[in-house]
Amino acid sequence: MVDFNKLRSQSLRPAPVDPLEIFRRMPKPQGINDLYTSQAEVLEAWFNRKDERDTVVKLHTGGGKTLVGLLIAQSTLNELKEPVLYLAPTTQLVNQTLEKARSLGIAAVPYVRGQPLADDFVNGKAIMVASYKALFNGFSKFGVRGGRMPVKTGAVILDDAHVAFSVVRESFTLEISSKDDKEKYDALCTLFRATFKNMDRLGTFDDTVSGLSNVVIEVPYWAWHEQIDAARVLLRGDGENTPYAWPLLRDNLHLCHALISTSAFTVTSVLPLVNSFPTFADASRRIYMSATIADDSEIVRTFDADPRHVNSALTSRSLAGISERMILIPSLMKFDFNATKVTKELLKQVAGNNLGAIVLVHSNHAAEAWEDVAEFAEGSKQVEAKVESLQLRETSGPVVFANRYDGIDLPGDSCRFLVMEGLPAGTSDYELLRAATLYGGATISRMLAQRIEQGIGRGARGAGDHCVVLLVGSDLAGWIAKDANFKLLTSATRAQLEMGSTVSKEVKDVNDMANTITLSIRRDAGWVEYHAATLAENVTQDAPDPKRFDVAAAERKAFNNWTDGYHDKAIAKLDQVANAQEALDDQTRGWLLQLAGRIANNWGQNERSDELQRSAFAANRNLLRPRVTPPYRALPIPGAQGAAIAHQLRGYRIRRGLLQHFEQVVSKLNANASANQFEQALSDLGELIGLSTERHDDGGEGPDVLWLLPTKTALILEAKSRKLDKNALTKEEHGQLLVAQQWFDKNYDGYTSLRVVVHPTNKATAAAAAHDSYALTLGRLTALVADARMLLLELCESQLTDIELEGHCQQLIERSPIRADRLMGYLTPFVEG
Repeated sequence: MVDFNKLRSQSLRPAPVDPLEIFRRMPKPQGINDLYTSQAEVLEAWFNRKDERDTVVKLHTGGGKTLVGLLIAQSTLNELKEPVLYLAPTTQLVNQTLEKARSLGIAAVPYVRGQPLADDFVNGKAIMVASYKALFNGFSKFGVRGGRMPVKTGAVILDDAHVAFSVVRESFTLEISSKDDKEKYDALCTLFRATFKNMDRLGTFDDTVSGLSNVVIEVPYWAWHEQIDAARVLLRGDGENTPYAWPLLRDNLHLCHALISTSAFTVTSVLPLVNSFPTFADASRRIYMSATIADDSEIVRTFDADPRHVNSALTSRSLAGISERMILIPSLMKFDFNATKVTKELLKQVAGNNLGAIVLVHSNHAAEAWEDVAEFAEGSKQVEAKVESLQLRETSGPVVFANRYDGIDLPGDSCRFLVMEGLPAGTSDYELLRAATLYGGATISRMLAQRIEQGIGRGARGAGDHCVVLLVGSDLAGWIAKDANFKLLTSATRAQLEMGSTVSKEVKDVNDMANTITLSIRRDAGWVEYHAATLAENVTQDAPDPKRFDVAAAERKAFNNWTDGYHDKAIAKLDQVANAQEALDDQTRGWLLQLAGRIANNWGQNERSDELQRSAFAANRNLLRPRVTPPYRALPIPGAQGAAIAHQLRGYRIRRGLLQHFEQVVSKLNANASANQFEQALSDLGELIGLSTERHDDGGEGPDVLWLLPTKTALILEAKSRKLDKNALTKEEHGQLLVAQQWFDKNYDGYTSLRVVVHPTNKATAAAAAHDSYALTLGRLTALVADARMLLLELCESQLTDIELEGHCQQLIERSPIRADRLMGYLTPFVEG
């Protein structure tokens, strides 16, 4: 019998290094005849730059990243004869990669928990495929710096690098659950109660710990550094079931945030300590496989990648991998209907036709609103089981997934109708804190853009696949309609949203919308051709902005310097970027200055730290309140109301987006909202109607909310929205308002003011002596909201140009009861009762 292996070994030439040649020689599995043009282009480009330490490879979702990554891995193995590690975010993706390698005849071995690393991997004969957590953990078999001997690698391939940021951070995070370890949670929180009392935030602290408030609060870094030894003793525990993160954090607690929420006390490093892992940090090559997200600065921030190389990511002009998507935003359509009710009916219809129907929401709580029509897949095991059932066509749903914007693939009929509800702000306490602190700034806007893109990508996986996507929720609709946010999305997604916007203008009613959706699902030739032609015409290569990495690179460089003990260099780097001529948004500038203050405090330079924290707080009042409060800076006198409203409208490419933002704001103006939500909404409402506004309440002196009118008049607002109707305004509550007015008179010379309490009724106790103060009752607040909505609706429906809009807006203001000098009409004097 002929021995083909012997014949092959006799004629074998040296193993090829060019990945295109490797592919040409390998046996092709069924379904793969040749590479996509996009795959061939990036492989050729990588081969020409293979000796660069950090390389980013970007391909469209469904464009064959895994095959490209495996070919790069095999090329490196053939050339360097050193171990090559291939990382994926989830076990499911690890298994998919191993299956792909087997089908191509590429030698690949799995990482197996509880067993030594495979000899073929260690000896450079096979690629090892593992999850990120297999490498990045305190007991890593690959070695931790200062611990066991590390495995030297020729290359680490990071698949789906754009979704790995939160996964990697988890490896450097300790969570003490208030439910599972209440004694330790209470002990840790108690360490810092006095600190919050000294900051006049004891109410927020107690509400958070007791479960009355769902916010995430940060322990001030100066208090964390003072109590770090006591915290270390509590965090160390009894030695049993030591968390994987503890060995990484025990000597680095000074490099960490400490966060408190109702559910947990969290300790997480300021940035992931990836340099603790020589297998990754010292690898000759690090290849980041990424979807074509518009912003990849987080690769620099998380992985300490070289920004010069990340800036020149390997991409292709080919449209290969771009799926056909009809993306519609019902709430931006020009007819009124109950979007949620209609969407639920459409979900049932699509699933009833044996086609997958999916809902993506941002949290478990948000999923509850869909459980009357969709089954909620909660937890990793349920999610994996439900995804598999959809893929095998055992079910069509509808299924609702919470915070699964990546890591689930639903090609073909497993998902033909995808509903995405709400802004995907994140779920971990760190992500929620960062989103709240930086909201409105470029950093969080880019993160939201990336998650929206990922979510849209769940339902159509590559060329030839198709899906209808509905984006619902006023916050999501309002965000996308804003021009500055829209520009952060990739060219392909922008083109598909523009198509959806054009299609939406032709939709007259609910039936028309349902019929339009059916055209995509039933493969109407007109729609298919329109999509293909329009996409080809409008997808362009976005010119990368080299400065987009400045902030991420500065933050990472400063953190590395701090870690190495070079405090002065770290502070100087942050100060340089925060005060550069190219002005950062205030949110990001404040974040960088607070990090500088944190480093100075750790260095023992308390005065310098306090000065930096004051500057940070002045730029971004969502940050930690400094120990020494900076002098108050009065708001400028607002301009004409009409001009202010028109200016806001000009920021929206679809004007109805402003209306969606308005609805999102006023939805919090009710007695069920938390005090924090209500006050923020009251401030935002004032801004939406063209006033200058501010939430203050600093040290108990200022008002909850301040509205400045163009007439040099102010409304000093205290919010008591959660009181019962029968309870009158008390002497103590009115006293808070009187103190707020004293503060106002000191800081706003030349202004007149009205003292106002947002209160269920206009009744006050006799002791309150509130005769010269006013109530804005919840009923009158509702009337104010209705009048504002009427004015904004007329402006949003207007077809006027931006230049004409301002004059028209001023005309409408003149006739409207929300004109600044008429706002008194919504107020009622307090009476004894």
